[in-house]
Amino acid sequence: MTLTVTGPCALWAAEKGFKIGVSVALTGIVGADGRLVKDAYTFWAETVNSRGGIEVKGKKYPVDLVFLDDKSTPAVSAKLIEKLITDDKVDLLLGGFGSEQVFAGSAVAEKYKYPLISGAASSNKLFERGFKYYFSTLGRATEEVRGCVEVFTSVEPRPRTIAIVGANILFTSLACEGFRKYAKEHGFDVVHYELFPIDLQDYNSMLLKVKEKNPDVLLVGSHMLVAMKVVKAMKEIDFAPRGVAFSYGPTVPKFVEELGKDAEYVIAASEWTPNLPYKDDIFGTAADLNRKYKERFGRQPDFVEAASIGGAVAQQKVIEKLGLAPPLREEDRVALMKGLYEIDMMTSFGRIHFDQTGANVDHPPVAVQIQKGKPVNVYPADAAEAPPLYPMPPWKKR
Repeated sequence: MTLTVTGPCALWAAEKGFKIGVSVALTGIVGADGRLVKDAYTFWAETVNSRGGIEVKGKKYPVDLVFLDDKSTPAVSAKLIEKLITDDKVDLLLGGFGSEQVFAGSAVAEKYKYPLISGAASSNKLFERGFKYYFSTLGRATEEVRGCVEVFTSVEPRPRTIAIVGANILFTSLACEGFRKYAKEHGFDVVHYELFPIDLQDYNSMLLKVKEKNPDVLLVGSHMLVAMKVVKAMKEIDFAPRGVAFSYGPTVPKFVEELGKDAEYVIAASEWTPNLPYKDDIFGTAADLNRKYKERFGRQPDFVEAASIGGAVAQQKVIEKLGLAPPLREEDRVALMKGLYEIDMMTSFGRIHFDQTGANVDHPPVAVQIQKGKPVNVYPADAAEAPPLYPMPPWKKR
């Protein structure tokens, strides 16, 4: 599937703009997550084009986005990145959704010397390849989930035992490693640790094994569909630990839409909420971004959408600073790559400053909890909108 999004670009049909390619899951197991990334880039492009485009040396160039559906398949992502570069002749790339997909696609981008910034992939392994052209606005997966453990250090009664389960794919398995690392650092006893196939059908049996261990807290390495299946299975087997947290999923609006009241009390990792003191000159404050996004799509963005917008803004700002006008040449993209390593900027997503591996070096993890149908910042305490609701009540008492 090929989708081209131009928005106001049609007004400048005769003007050569920036053609930006995105290989992202629009169908398949993470298609619902990937469509959030598509919305994020669309919102960024529409906002930029409403102001005339990306300004280079006093002249403005519109943004033309080309989306290709990688169908949640890493090999397809790699092929589509190559197509965007060699056939579609895009000037720039932006990253899709999922560590496995981005892992494959970024290898092709590296080969052709195209910077690739992702706001929706955070596996540690993405930063261990010695690549020069891959960047991520998110923190590493093992670090991203830290808040989901530390939030339980301040609740009463303090939990003692933790169970960890997760899908055995790149991001979610590393999220489980992060859960285990921080659980041990904070003195929790990990009584169960299990990675299960991403295509697992029988969640009930898997979780019955966990229920038998009677953990105080359940931590889950997840994408949205995994998180939803876990909650449904927990209710079916009447498994209600004192707390439950996920690496990803509950911040996606569909999670609450489909689960309704069953989504209450669930905690999730995040790296952005609209109450945080972030700001840029394109979207305004984090609260402004949240409000404008809700006006456009009828829902507030989750942190992956905010992170994807932040990556697009970072690339835009370096292009403007270096004065790179389309069509871009290889030497322009090399200069862009070098310029991305030099930035240290604030955006409506937060601070963006890439280290030598391409990781964003300073973006503290956040934990949110579904309270009254909305994700509420509950950690860290100095940024919390409300205290965490704990312990989670039994299913039969809700």
